[in-house]
Amino acid sequence: MARSRTVQQSTARPARGEAKPLGPGLHPGVVEMIVARGEESDARPAFQVRSSDGRRLLATLAAGVSPAFIEECMREGRTVVLADAPGGVAILGALQTASAPAPDAHGTLALDARHLRLRARETLELEVPGSSLRIEPGGAVRIEGDRLVIDMAALVRIFSARVELP
Repeated sequence: MARSRTVQQSTARPARGEAKPLGPGLHPGVVEMIVARGEESDARPAFQVRSSDGRRLLATLAAGVSPAFIEECMREGRTVVLADAPGGVAILGALQTASAPAPDAHGTLALDARHLRLRARETLELEVPGSSLRIEPGGAVRIEGDRLVIDMAALVRIFSARVELP
């Protein structure tokens, strides 16, 4: 669960000629908490981060970084990438430490898990040439093949040239 602090904190911005909080380059860090930024509803969130040398810093998100993604990084303790920016410290993204699912050289994508859950807000569809499976809200399920259609809502209708039931 994300922790939030309601006390306002200010970002320490270095004056001209002063050293930046992190120094040149990219730096690893961990997001510790979300920090309230004030009353403006359109203000981007600020985060308290701990740098690799143990310092706690206030950081904002770089352009294009999703707040929901960084909150996920915070919950899971993932390492984020920090850098000095004109407005202070910025979170540039997260450090990837495991392979992302991707098809192999033969085009096969294998997901190996004890449990696999796919969620969709409206419909879930699986398609291959000649067949499809569509699951809709309310429990409606439609399975289609070249010579088969199973439409399940409250009534099951099977349209096929031949049906065998044990």
